[in-house]
Amino acid sequence: MLDALKHGRSNPSLQSTAYRATKPVLLAPAGSLAAAQVALEAGADAIYVGLKGFSRGGPRSELTSLALQDVLVAAHAQGRHVQVALNIIPSQAERRDLVEKVGELLGWGIDGVIVNDAGLLAELRSRYPKLSITASIGCAIMNEADVAFYRDLGADAVVLPGTLTPDEIAAFAQVPDVLIEVMSHMVQEFILLGRCWMPSYYRLNSSPMASQCEGVSRLMGSVKRGGAGVCFKICEQPWELYRGERCVATRLLPSRQISAINYLADILNAGVDVVKLQGRGLAADLLAPLVQRYRLAIDSWMAGEPLPAFAEPCLEPSWTVMRR
Repeated sequence: MLDALKHGRSNPSLQSTAYRATKPVLLAPAGSLAAAQVALEAGADAIYVGLKGFSRGGPRSELTSLALQDVLVAAHAQGRHVQVALNIIPSQAERRDLVEKVGELLGWGIDGVIVNDAGLLAELRSRYPKLSITASIGCAIMNEADVAFYRDLGADAVVLPGTLTPDEIAAFAQVPDVLIEVMSHMVQEFILLGRCWMPSYYRLNSSPMASQCEGVSRLMGSVKRGGAGVCFKICEQPWELYRGERCVATRLLPSRQISAINYLADILNAGVDVVKLQGRGLAADLLAPLVQRYRLAIDSWMAGEPLPAFAEPCLEPSWTVMRR
């Protein structure tokens, strides 16, 4: 449980004094109240949700304020925890609104936030010293120096991609005073997870620039700005491959499920504190078996028993494109 993690602030440098979990935490996604209920019933120790307007992912995976409060009530009644993903990269005006919103969320009883903007992370730590903050997978943490950097900014935990080896994770876990999360079930995309490399497709309708650039247009929006931009999922659309003037193939850009379920013991032995699952867009009927199998695996490891062998893939193949 997340309450097994001890958080505190001991000096102005804002370095975390979080200690290792005595038991791995299973952190499940929830894009709706129904999904949250299913995840808790399936054995998640904690869930993470998105808040409408402040979280990347769009309406299919974001909660309204009222729904978030309902989720908090349901989770806390069972002694479980709720983190809110605030994984947008805000403009200056949006940043002020977001920082104030976090204060409101704390009043509702949230147990922590997930962010992927370094400046926002540092500002939240300064403004809310006791707030639990996780550096999102979108921070692209790929080595020990990255872990230490985000710890020093004020992160209590960092999220690593599931493509790392147990030996790499073990090295990361040696960095003191920060918790290690691994996205143990995720989609491997043709780009770095959480970082869009197709900015020219953010909006297909151009908008005039400021007056000093009269007559010049630009494509507007940002995949990470909830209110200011929209992601049209260009990477999920069929692409046509041409040879000269002739179309020779139509295909989707590559993506596949990455699941650590069958070597989860190695990952847990490496010192992972939190086992995180991707999929705030998952329907409840798909989320339940995913959480259940990881619950079974973690419990087997805790009991010192061999982990069951699980069939792959965990979810239907279409999830890797349309349901992540």
